[in-house]
Amino acid sequence: MSLARTIFCAVFVFFGFLRLYAGPSKNKVSFDVVAYNVQNLFDTDGTSLYDDYKPDFYGETELSNKLKVICEVLRKIGGSTGPSVVLLQEIEVDRTPEGHPSATQRLISSLNKEGLGPYHYRLGYDPDGPPEKWPAVHCLTLSKFPIVKSRLHPIQMARPILETTIDVGGASFTLFNNHWKSGASSPEMEKHRLQNATTLRKRIDALVASNPDGDFLVGGDLNSHYNQSTVYASSMNKTGINVILGSTGKEHQPETKGAELYNLWHEIPPQERGSDAWRGKWGTLMHILLPPSLYDDKGISYLNDSFKVAKFPELNQIAETGTPRKWSNELDGFGASDHFPLVARFSNQGQKPQKGKGFEEVETSLRKVDFSLAIKRALIWKPSSLDPKNYGRTFRFSGVISRNKPITLQAKGHQLGLYSFDPKTRGVLFSLEKGSTLSGFGRLSRYRGQWQFILEDTGWLLEI
Repeated sequence: MSLARTIFCAVFVFFGFLRLYAGPSKNKVSFDVVAYNVQNLFDTDGTSLYDDYKPDFYGETELSNKLKVICEVLRKIGGSTGPSVVLLQEIEVDRTPEGHPSATQRLISSLNKEGLGPYHYRLGYDPDGPPEKWPAVHCLTLSKFPIVKSRLHPIQMARPILETTIDVGGASFTLFNNHWKSGASSPEMEKHRLQNATTLRKRIDALVASNPDGDFLVGGDLNSHYNQSTVYASSMNKTGINVILGSTGKEHQPETKGAELYNLWHEIPPQERGSDAWRGKWGTLMHILLPPSLYDDKGISYLNDSFKVAKFPELNQIAETGTPRKWSNELDGFGASDHFPLVARFSNQGQKPQKGKGFEEVETSLRKVDFSLAIKRALIWKPSSLDPKNYGRTFRFSGVISRNKPITLQAKGHQLGLYSFDPKTRGVLFSLEKGSTLSGFGRLSRYRGQWQFILEDTGWLLEI
């Protein structure tokens, strides 16, 4: 053996021993966290608290199509094996644990089959508790990283908050998965959300008191807009998300202290904010909120400006309107969800984030969906247009009123309902007499098993 080779081997062995005695090195990784309300993933056991998911309306075909689109969305977000951490909402609670696979089990099976994960997971309810206290749907936390511990925080007359702590290459990270009481505009429902926020705030305060540098995040469907207190100032004295929880638009800095949570909606311009759309207006019901500890140089750090809304045209987004392609059980099941997933990226390298873009502006009202592109690209209504793939698309139609109650249009051989969320437009539609001709623009939709056109305003009426 040559002298040079002898020296090389000796050095290699020496450094090998050094590495061995230094102990295991910390696994440095960056990873995605996703918050995603999948809009009611139910099993097919026939036992459901929701009528839409009973055997007459929902079966294996619908479930298979639902699971397929969830997997496709997660693969689009996180690549071939999916995102590292996923906070899911609206997974059915298993009411037949002995005789039928649950929605959770079916989802995990599908994820494994599609090569996504593998995931550890925790349920957002107590399967050993009394069934009468179970919610209809629960939160589900998925993690490629080991789960160290988890616990539930019960809420009176609302879904529990799921707290899960994971180990990210030696760094501890606690995730609060939420699905607060629905009805964002309701002052009565806000009382329940105040309970959600108070319970969560007390737990966060206790966590920070025991470890000021502890890393955590709050995510999920809070059924509150980022600007809840501003939008509903006249009807809500205080709101759970803004007043109690402390959502703020001011980005944390490494020296930031305090209890406020930076709402990542402020990472994108106001005109781009929106995870959901209701009656022609954008909402921001989905959230990821961060504490100051994710901006220091210890443990887990947020990667600035990584926040995004995961929308994919024709998969979970209607291209012409930009709105979610919501799920429907009808016609074998189609669509994706009425909420877009939110994504943020983190690292366990303990690095101080650079100052992000940050947009502190707060909109004073819910922003209207811009339908100008939908009108520009409107298709002419044809007999072949009545197809689930066209759900949510805008058409230019002409036809004859065939019924008054409910108001129904006959167009190109099809019977379609007519409706508008705008009171003035609705008044015009409801005043039409049988036999009247009508032409205009309409978004193809479904209501109680029937196809219909939704007209946004009187500008969508062309000829009467």
